[in-house]
Amino acid sequence: MNPQNIWLKRTGLALHVLIAALFVFAGGFKLVGTIPPEQLETMGALKDKVSLLGIGELATAILILIPWTAPLGTLMMSGLWGGIIAYNMSQGQFWAPWAVLLVVTWIGAYLRGTVPLLTLPAGTTLAVRD
Repeated sequence: MNPQNIWLKRTGLALHVLIAALFVFAGGFKLVGTIPPEQLETMGALKDKVSLLGIGELATAILILIPWTAPLGTLMMSGLWGGIIAYNMSQGQFWAPWAVLLVVTWIGAYLRGTVPLLTLPAGTTLAVRD
């Protein structure tokens, strides 16, 4: 295997490990119930679904780290990032950091080669038909 490809895959995996650690940290807090009550009150209708969100975050973190399930984990993580972005937009809060983390998630998936939609089989050429 090309040494350059190994380092690209390792870089992609490192990005996914960092993002998964963030999700494990956040999901763990939600599952254990250590979120302060005053912060729960600001969540509106989501305050009753905090443990469900925690389970989703932990499952997504696990899926993105396993090579065979990384494509599904990437899609699930994209959905979670999209939900976080939409929630912050609806609350009038700053959402740009979450959008950056969404892009980092997809960069990591591309570098790992776990996004079948973004890759072409070897020897495939794109031709324009008349």
